[in-house]
Amino acid sequence: MVIPTTYGSALLLLVLALLLLGLWPSAFKRTGAQWRFELFYFDFAVGAILLAILAAFTFGTLGSEMAFDDRMLVAGRTAQVWVVSAGFLFNLGNMLLLAAISLLGISGAMPLAVGVALIVASVSNFRAGNVLFLIAGIVLLLVTLVLDGVACRIRDQGDAVPARGSAKPVRAVTPKNRSRRTSKGILIALLSGIPLGFFYPLFARGEAGDFGLGPYAGILLFCVGIVIATVICNFYFMNIAIEGGALPFNAYFRGRASQHFLGFTGGAMWAAGALAATLGSSAAARVAVSASPRVLLPLASAVLALLTGLWLWKEFPAKSKNARVWIGLTCIVFACGLALAGAGLAG
Repeated sequence: MVIPTTYGSALLLLVLALLLLGLWPSAFKRTGAQWRFELFYFDFAVGAILLAILAAFTFGTLGSEMAFDDRMLVAGRTAQVWVVSAGFLFNLGNMLLLAAISLLGISGAMPLAVGVALIVASVSNFRAGNVLFLIAGIVLLLVTLVLDGVACRIRDQGDAVPARGSAKPVRAVTPKNRSRRTSKGILIALLSGIPLGFFYPLFARGEAGDFGLGPYAGILLFCVGIVIATVICNFYFMNIAIEGGALPFNAYFRGRASQHFLGFTGGAMWAAGALAATLGSSAAARVAVSASPRVLLPLASAVLALLTGLWLWKEFPAKSKNARVWIGLTCIVFACGLALAGAGLAG
């Protein structure tokens, strides 16, 4: 399999991971307000596993390193179960994150979900050498949750609420409905962070090390977990809808070709970003990027996603001046908390 052999290539892969993991939620935004996250996610899962299969059977079989299928044999069934389980857990959190994005926008949902995920990961990874960084990061992330919740409430108390996928505001029905929608979105975003905070140790347990699955087989089986979770969880979400009524399965076939294409693209972007992050962290010790950039660059994708929600999708319109101040503070505190927690997790 092909892995980075120079410091520059490893660093470039981590930067690529930052971009892809930060930009894929925009594919969901681009589908439009009427295309629900449940329908988008079928295409997302297909796009992710197709990219993983393509990478495994091309780059995963080239080079002097052990091919991905041989790594599966070396790692064994236990490692495979860990990685598939990690994919299942991640997918539950990611589906809830998309549900929160449909209610709050990317800039509203991302700090809440990733903030909780990092708090969960930090609390479960206290070590003597990084306790101060972790504590400082946790405190700032807790502040982020408060600031972001206030920003969303102030924005949605106004007369105009931005439509998903459009910079043009639309009028909500009543202030009570807006408040209920915002509260639901905040709760779902917070809940999504719990599985997102727990999945990575399971993935690392099966993927890393001399007897692990390695990057290509690891991401492929991780995407298998995503597909399984999509089939199981999505029919639940379609019948007990987070927002709107129950969806019949044939609603998927009423989507436009562009909406399906965006779903495939979003899934492929995420899988490529995850693979790039894993490859960037798998370089040999002599050319490896230091621990902090390996952790911080993929995590910084959450800040990039937040900024795309603000600048590209105009989720906090200019007329919501107070809300823009609060979301600006959220962005600053979130970036600082992410940096401290990430540095702490890197050890």
